Amino acid sequence: MKISVKNYDLLIYIFLALQIVSVFFSIAVSSIAFAFAGLFFLLKIFSNRDEIKNLKTTLDLFFLGFIAVEILSALLSDYKSEAFYHARRIFLILVFYMAISVFKDFKRIQNILLAIGIVSAIVSVIELIVYYLRIDIVWLGVFQISMTAGELKMITLLLLFPLYLDRDISFKRRALILILMSPTYLTFLLTFVRSAWFGFSIGLLVIVLLRYRYFFPGWVFLVAVFYLFFPLKYKYEHLSEVTRSETTVARYMMWKTGLKMFSQRPLLGYGDIDLYKIYVKFRPNPAPDERHGHLHNNFIMWLVLFGIAGFLILSGLFVRILIDFFVLFKNVNSIPIVRDIVLAGIGVFFAFNVSGFFEWSFGDAEIMTLFWFICGLVYSVNKILKNQNVPA
Repeated sequence: MKISVKNYDLLIYIFLALQIVSVFFSIAVSSIAFAFAGLFFLLKIFSNRDEIKNLKTTLDLFFLGFIAVEILSALLSDYKSEAFYHARRIFLILVFYMAISVFKDFKRIQNILLAIGIVSAIVSVIELIVYYLRIDIVWLGVFQISMTAGELKMITLLLLFPLYLDRDISFKRRALILILMSPTYLTFLLTFVRSAWFGFSIGLLVIVLLRYRYFFPGWVFLVAVFYLFFPLKYKYEHLSEVTRSETTVARYMMWKTGLKMFSQRPLLGYGDIDLYKIYVKFRPNPAPDERHGHLHNNFIMWLVLFGIAGFLILSGLFVRILIDFFVLFKNVNSIPIVRDIVLAGIGVFFAFNVSGFFEWSFGDAEIMTLFWFICGLVYSVNKILKNQNVPA
């Protein structure tokens, strides 16, 4: 029995939505949902080749370039099987195209944003209960490690904040958004993830400056909360001592060593591998906080894993995303809700890249699932407006 395009869209939407919301509580559920969504997406394309034309974006060549670099760097790697195994991250790009494929009206986009907020709030309430019942937890990380939890909450808050700040949206809806953000924000504090806090602060500042300047005092307050709350993790040590902590020093050494590693294989890098076995060759007997398979920096990791070729392609990809986001925002600035979707994308973009200066978030499947999905939502806005003959 032949499945119609409409039914394919429904199946893709259901499993894609499940994939997205389940990153907050189960990577296994998210992965299974992704497999089903991807399967129906491919079947839809094979049954309707014209769909490929509808999926074209300004990012296509960059994505193809990244895929090529992943494959080439794996072929030239000293650890080929491991490099090809980790190269599976390229499949997450499908999330971007699936979002463009199935989000054809703003109502469906609003529903998925609401679903993300609801699931995040429920998970956060559970995390708060567990956190206060278990005295052995220093910082929050119930369903994921604290860094991943912090990044996911950072992204969720930035997705919802523009909707809360938009005074053209009804008071009831804004109140609902505030209620959903509250437990997420509380648990965001408890993750004590400095990079995510910093990323959120910059992302929200961009949103405020672009459209909602009246909230600038509120932004100052939130930044002050981070500053005052952070030393609690360190039993009230002075913040200047925290900045010289072992983890901070370790990051500096990892970045410095990473650049030495890059200089030895500058073109295509070492391949998409766990880098610790390479790291110890350049820095024998590293400190405990340096003993990771990554270097706590997206940009240095791009250089080391994929060389200058991969770095340029990925940098070009992100620059193109930012340009497209700003052009689209300029065109929808007067349309409530629509502008908030694009603003959320811009805020998430800045937050992801700022926090990524201190973490290997590009290598985290949960974070990248949500990031590519949000990018897809923003690009789908452009497609929807074109289909409705609205200039964008």
